[in-house]
Amino acid sequence: MKDFLSRGYRWLRRPRSRGQALTEFSVLLIALIFIGGGILSFAPDMFSAFTIYIRGFYLVLGYPMG
Repeated sequence: MKDFLSRGYRWLRRPRSRGQALTEFSVLLIALIFIGGGILSFAPDMFSAFTIYIRGFYLVLGYPMG
C-alpha cells in the first residue's frame, strides 16, 4: 500500500512542460466549472424535494405546518 501511495505522489510531482501544465490546469478548471454549474442548476430542485419530504414527515407525525 505504501508503494502505491508513493507512486501516485511521484506521478503528481513529475516534471511537466509549460504547455502540459497549462493543459492540465485548463481541463481541471473546465471540469470544476461544469460540476459547479450542475450543482447550481440542480440544487434548487433537490432542496425543494427535500423540503417536500420533510413537510410530509411532519404531516404524518401530526405537527402543524406554519
